Amino acid sequence: MNTGQMLISIAAMLLLSLVIINVNRNSLTNTKNMDETKYEILAVSLGNAIIHEAISKPFDEQTANNNVINDEDELTVSLGSESGELNRKDFDDFDDYNNYTENTKSDSTIISADFTIKCKVFYVDPSVSLDSVSNRTYHKRIEVLVTSPFLNDGQDGIKLSKINSHFYFR
Repeated sequence: MNTGQMLISIAAMLLLSLVIINVNRNSLTNTKNMDETKYEILAVSLGNAIIHEAISKPFDEQTANNNVINDEDELTVSLGSESGELNRKDFDDFDDYNNYTENTKSDSTIISADFTIKCKVFYVDPSVSLDSVSNRTYHKRIEVLVTSPFLNDGQDGIKLSKINSHFYFR
């Protein structure tokens, strides 16, 4: 083997090494993206489950027993769970989810997932804006933030929200 053939062989080995490194890098990037997508889908599912559970409950503590509210001032002033409502299964109305926090690490039904769920409920006036208002209205908004160290390296979270409105018919 002369010097030219030796140089061509070294160049070929170098080129082959670069191709192998790039293939491995692309494979790792694709695997990471697929894992993050799976966690995002699970985070959206957890957030939607909380929202649907909250929506399925009465609008307010004052309407929990099918009481008719004639004025917005009859609605609950302080949003959040009442005494004796320590767990989510004890919540009996929509605004009980205000300041609710849960970590799925202890839930054995969600395998290898570590999510933190934080809820916030506040009154809104859709005719003005979707931000919190200080007065009581027939509209409450729930915001659910789901975070995990596996979502964008813990830098980001999934935020979902929904407005629940109280309507009654006589």
